Amino acid sequence: MIDLNYKNLSRYVSSYLGSLQAYSVDVDGQECKYIEGGEGETIVFIHGIGGSKVLWRSFMQSYIGRYRVVAVDVPGLCIDAPFKNNRHNFRELSCWLTLFLEKIQASNVHLVAHCVGCCVASSYASSHPQNVASIALLNHLDVISEKAKSIDTYMIDVVDSIIDKGGETLWDEFMAGLFYSPLKFPVFLKKYRERYLLKHRDHLTTLFKGVARQFPLVMGYWGKIECPVLTIASSHDVFSSIEFHHSLKAHFPAGQHILLDKCGHVSFLEKSEDVLTIHNDFLRLI
Repeated sequence: MIDLNYKNLSRYVSSYLGSLQAYSVDVDGQECKYIEGGEGETIVFIHGIGGSKVLWRSFMQSYIGRYRVVAVDVPGLCIDAPFKNNRHNFRELSCWLTLFLEKIQASNVHLVAHCVGCCVASSYASSHPQNVASIALLNHLDVISEKAKSIDTYMIDVVDSIIDKGGETLWDEFMAGLFYSPLKFPVFLKKYRERYLLKHRDHLTTLFKGVARQFPLVMGYWGKIECPVLTIASSHDVFSSIEFHHSLKAHFPAGQHILLDKCGHVSFLEKSEDVLTIHNDFLRLI
């Protein structure tokens, strides 16, 4: 465990010491911030709702030396980077991703996506098969079950409860769903998150509702994906079930499908070494 913690800490620190650089580019009249490092084939990392490029920093570090790695603040999904004209749908985000990749001169890319970001990556891969070498879907949000139909209500209730009640207990329960072994957050950080959620509450409400309405479209994207597919799911993912993991196997019969034990929703943070090994082995077989 000490060695593992040291590796994670070393990766994280080195990602701020020059291995990854911050850039911005204009995409359709909107500034898009991203981080990049390394050389070779390009891997593009796509976060989910409420995430940002910085979540990938330490994870990306392990690819430098063999790949060019890029993580971008996806407009709309990144709360600090709203999408112009509130175009919060997977088709528009796919079009945005097309323009972004053209701007940074990235072609035949490997996509790595998390949660709702998997829907964006699937939309892009289905409409641009010539430009996607592989796709890795990490903890894909369940878009099939009855629970998926009410995900917007669930998330809005979580946000409102944390804001209205100063919901330290609910916040802890929510974090317990993200991690099998939840991280311990100091009180000041929880208070900061409450203020942050209050500031962006209306945007989050619009985003959750918009995403939920598009779930029926996602299976249509899967049927058009031509590249090799890797899916990684977790045994204790509050936003997805093992049954949904099995359904992905049916939709991608030629894909590679991994279920991580004793892991929550954010597998690339909680079990980064396992995910890195699985994904690197997957890339070597392509």
